[in-house]
Amino acid sequence: MSDPTSAAGAPRRHGAAAALRRRFRLLPGRGRADAPPVSEDELIALTDAAAEADTIEDAERDMIASALALDRTVVREVMAPRADMVTVDAAATVTAALEVAISRGLSRLPVRRDNIDDIVGVVLLKDLARTERSGGGEGPVHESMRRAMFVPETKRVDQLLKEMRTAGGHLAIVVDEYGGTAGLVTLEDLVEELVGEIVDEFDRPEPLLEPLAGGEALVHGRMPVDQLNALVGAALPDDDWDTVGGLIFGTLGHVPEVGETVEVDGLKLQVEHMQGRRITRVRLTRT
Repeated sequence: MSDPTSAAGAPRRHGAAAALRRRFRLLPGRGRADAPPVSEDELIALTDAAAEADTIEDAERDMIASALALDRTVVREVMAPRADMVTVDAAATVTAALEVAISRGLSRLPVRRDNIDDIVGVVLLKDLARTERSGGGEGPVHESMRRAMFVPETKRVDQLLKEMRTAGGHLAIVVDEYGGTAGLVTLEDLVEELVGEIVDEFDRPEPLLEPLAGGEALVHGRMPVDQLNALVGAALPDDDWDTVGGLIFGTLGHVPEVGETVEVDGLKLQVEHMQGRRITRVRLTRT
C-alpha cells in the first residue's frame, strides 16, 4: 500500500473510512450520547455530499452504499442458479474431476451423488491436483472431497459473509424451501456485492445489457430486474422474481418460445434466445 502522504509531505485524499469517521463522529456511540439517530437515507446523503466535494471517491461512495444494502440482500439475489452449476459425480475419478475443473476454470466443484439435489460435498482443485500427482488419479473423487456448507436462499448476504469469514469457507450450496438445490454462492459473489465485479483470467465477460441502435437493447435473462430498472428508468415489477427471465416467465405463465413477447411499463421484452428452458437473451424496446 502506498504512503498516505505525497513526497512533499502534503496530505492526500482521505479514504472512505477516514472521511466517514470525521463526518460521523457525533453519531451515537462515537461522541455525544444524546445525538439523534441517523437513518440510512441520511448516511447515503452524507456520502453523496462527500463524493461531490471530492472528499471521497465515487467508487468509495458506491462501496459504502453497497455495504448499507447488504442487510436487505438475500442469497437468492446473488447466487449462481442451479442451471449454471458445474458439478461432478461422486463416483467419477480424480483425473476426470480435475479435467472438468481446469477446463471450466473452477477452483471448487460441488460433488453430487444421484443428481444435483443430492450434493454430498465439495472438492478443491488443489486437492485433486495433489491426489493425482501422488498417483491416486484413478480413485473416486468422493475420497478427496470436503464437507459442503448449505444455506437457505432467504439468508441475508451480510450474515453469510460473516459466517464464511469465521468458518473459512469459500462456497455454499443454496437450498430452496423444499430442500432442493437452488444454486450456489461463493465468497467472491458476496465480496462483489461490496466492490463490484471481480474479473480474473478465467472469467469470460458476458454483458448483461448491450445497447443497440434505435434505442433498443439486448438484455441477458439473468439480469436483475432492479438493475434494469435503474439503467433504463423503468418500474418493472420484481415482487415474485429477481431476473428479467423470471419476469417473462411470471407474466406469460408458461415456458416461452423464441419470439414471444410481453409488454410491461412501456417496455416490450421479446425472447430472442433460449438455452433449454432458460431465457438467455431478450430484446428490449420502448413502446
